[in-house]
Amino acid sequence: MRRSLLGIIVFVVLLLQVTLFSKIEILGVRPDGVLIVLVYIALAFGAIAGAIVGFLVGLAQFAIMATAVASLPLAGTLVGFTVGRYGTKIMYESYLVQLAIIFASVVVFDSINFLWSAPGGFSWSLARWTLPSAAYTALAGVAVVVVLERVFGMRLVA
Repeated sequence: MRRSLLGIIVFVVLLLQVTLFSKIEILGVRPDGVLIVLVYIALAFGAIAGAIVGFLVGLAQFAIMATAVASLPLAGTLVGFTVGRYGTKIMYESYLVQLAIIFASVVVFDSINFLWSAPGGFSWSLARWTLPSAAYTALAGVAVVVVLERVFGMRLVA
């Protein structure tokens, strides 16, 4: 039951990523809902689950998105494993810590992908796309968690 529910959640977020999230774009930057889900799955279920979901999510993004690069599965695997391995060892009950984990995850994920295919160079892509996207994604991820926990009483991390 839990695996199928995770699969459904990831599938829905992938659909939202390519449809709805383009509508909430600010200055060409949109939140990365898939990475938000990946971070919380890795925090909740650990390194192995994070790596597997990260690989599958990266593979799905590569298959769906026209501008995707082939390093997406590698980036997803590394981010999922790292967050699952080390993110669970720190106090992630704080929203500020969750914000930092999501921010760092987006920076690492995008850095791996922009390393080979950065339009305008790696440092330009980092400053123009990665850092604003990381900030937007981290704020959106924590905002969703706050709403789910405070309004609906759901608990996303242990």
